Formats: sequence, C-alpha cells, structure tokens
Amino acid sequence: MEYQVDCRWFSGYKPCRHKRGCVGCPHFAPVGQRIAILSLEAMGAVLRSTCLLPAIKRQFPDAHITWISLPQNSALLRNNSFIDRLIVLNESSQALVKYLHFDKLYAVDKSLAAGALAEEISAKEKYGFGLSRSGIIRPLNPEAHYQYEVGLDDSLKFFRNQKPETQQITETMALPWQRDPYILELTAEEKSEVSRRRQQLLAVAPGTQGIIGYNTGCSELFPYKKFTISRAKELIATWRRNFPNQVIALLGGGGGDQQRQQAMKAAFAADPLVVDTPCLEGLRSGILWEASVDLVFTGCTLGMHIAIALEKKVIAWFGVSCAQEVDLYDRGIKLKAEVSCTPCWKKSCTQTSKCFDQVSLAAVQEATAHLIGEKLSQLSS
Repeated sequence: MEYQVDCRWFSGYKPCRHKRGCVGCPHFAPVGQRIAILSLEAMGAVLRSTCLLPAIKRQFPDAHITWISLPQNSALLRNNSFIDRLIVLNESSQALVKYLHFDKLYAVDKSLAAGALAEEISAKEKYGFGLSRSGIIRPLNPEAHYQYEVGLDDSLKFFRNQKPETQQITETMALPWQRDPYILELTAEEKSEVSRRRQQLLAVAPGTQGIIGYNTGCSELFPYKKFTISRAKELIATWRRNFPNQVIALLGGGGGDQQRQQAMKAAFAADPLVVDTPCLEGLRSGILWEASVDLVFTGCTLGMHIAIALEKKVIAWFGVSCAQEVDLYDRGIKLKAEVSCTPCWKKSCTQTSKCFDQVSLAAVQEATAHLIGEKLSQLSS
C-alpha cells in the first residue's frame, strides 16, 4: 500500500477525513511550508494573533500550520479552518513540540516562558521573540525590532506609535500587512444556537428592535478595565431611557462576573429588557451569547477581541490601555476616559479620579445612537 505522507490530511494514526485510500485520491493536498505559530498567553492577544493566518496563507498557500498554545485558549482556536494542527501545551505535548521540525516559526509572545520555548523549537527560520541564555527577551529577526522597541519605550508605545497591534505583529513576522481580520469560526450547529439565543433575547418583551451587549468584566490582572457596579447601573439606566426598544444583554465569564451581573440585574429586576446571560457555561458558550447581539459595549478586554472577531459593532472604552493599538475595522467607536494619566498600563491606581468613572455616559449614548441608527434628537442625558 502506498501512502501520501506529504498530504496535509495524512497523520499515520487513523483514516483521514475523506475515508479512502491514498492512491489516486482526488483530495491529495501536498504540504509546502510547515509553519508553527507560538501564541500562548493573554487570551485576547491569542485571538488577535489569528490575523496572521490569512497573511501566511497568501504568502504560503500550501502551508501546513501548527498552532501551539495553552489549554485555556483552545476554545478560541477551535474549528479554525486555517489551523491544521492545534497543540495544547501540557506535560506530554512538550516533548512533541520539541521533537517536530518546522520551516518557519512565528513566536508572538514577549515573555520568558514563551521565549524559552521559541528557542527550543526546531525551525529553519524564526520570527518574533525568543530568549537569551541570560534570560533576556530578544527579537529573533530584524523586522521584530520595531515592536520590541514599542515594548521598551513608554513614549513610543503610549503616544508616538500609531500602528495597531495587528499591524505590528504582522510586520514583525515579515509578512505583508493588509489589515487582515481576526479568525474566529463557528460551526453550523453553533450558528443555529446563536440564532436561537438571539430569538430568545428578542422575545423578552413585545416590540424589541435590537440587542445591546454589555461586556461587564475584565481580567483580574487589570481590574480598572471595567466599570464599577454603580457606574454600570447608571449606564444601563441611560440606555433604557434613550433606547426603550433595545434589549440590554449582560455578557460576562466566570464567577466574579456572575456576581457583578446579578447585582446589576437586581437594580432592574422588574425590567424584562435587561437580561443577565449565563457566565458559567464555558468560553465557547460565552462567544455564542456575544454573537447573538448587535452591538457590544466593552473595555479593552477579551470580550472586546471576541466582538471584533465576530465582526460586531463595538463601542470600546480605554483608560489603562492604548486605544491606537486596537483596530475596530471601521465597525466601531473608541472612547477614552477623561483623565490626564491615560494610558498607563498599571494594575493598581492611586489616583483619586479613576478612569472607569471618567468615561462620558453621554458619549456612550451618542456612539450607541450612531451605531444602531437612532436619531440623536431622541437622546436624553
């Protein structure tokens, strides 16, 4: 028996998806470049890094792409048609990663652990970031120097740089930048579930016309990327006055968000158009809830990146992070907190006036009106 071991569908483990012999198979797809993407860490950054996939496929149409990541990111990468092999790092897969050989490695993360792994992976060419023997993160190729400098110079990162992160990482990998989108693909069953959930949300009261999603939480690493509960209640109340036919869907993930959302919903217990969606059904379910809405209001968090990937209309507010590093792909509006110290990228704050309390609610309402097509004359403060 002859086997087409250079076909992208052949694993040597079990029959491929086409369930037939190799000889004369019309589905034979020879592999050109074998490419690895190493993107491990912040979940939003992992999802953002999927913008590399279309650029890689344009440059190397026959590439076989392996994505190496951590377990918590598998739900973000699942069902991605650009990825031929997803390796989730654990004790057993570490050996696999070090054994495989690639033509190119794209190492996205600037961290000690990812850099060390990038150095150990066998590849003819390496792009992105590695680690010196003395434990210093280093650029692996000349094109990576700009993004490397952005990380070391606050003046460049906070003010002078105008390149979004998607452009920076694409250029770091020596790939042509064409403003490629994030890639987050849903199965047919998931799309059907999104439709069902959307109808469920619209059916909470007669006359509903659309759904505003409010991403309520953020990473524990940067707690100032979310509103206080009292500020959130103000925002929801203002939406309900100005857009009485819009459902407000509270979107979050994890136990902390569940408690926050319960407190928000409690203030609108008698209002069926404020809906507390489940937070503890897993990340993939959270993605489906977010896919069910028309517009997402969010801080600079994973929820924002999911909304971008789902091609939603987005209102994104920025205090801690750099607004210019985020591309909303002409589908959204950015709002900056009205404080002099933004951006700062700090995990704690000693300022009396916090950025999460200094995002204009009037500006949120104006942005909402613009994105859902309401007339500004209908607004109240």
